[in-house]
Amino acid sequence: MPKIICGARARQNANQPCRQPSMKNGRCRLHGGKSTGPKTEEGKLKAARANYKHGLYTLEAIAEREYMRTMMKWRDDLADM
Repeated sequence: MPKIICGARARQNANQPCRQPSMKNGRCRLHGGKSTGPKTEEGKLKAARANYKHGLYTLEAIAEREYMRTMMKWRDDLADM
């Protein structure tokens, strides 16, 4: 059986391919062969929370800003009367 190599290209080393043996997904353990992401719902939620940065672009935050803009426009319109 031939040895299947990873094949990921290096940025250095004249763009040569990696020579490590590959795993099931075609990459070695150093280039993403071990992790294939969360499988359970709990794991997926945990991963989503880990990537949460500030929440400025969530649907709730966008709706709140739109509401505040509307209220401020109404306030300005009432002040002009």
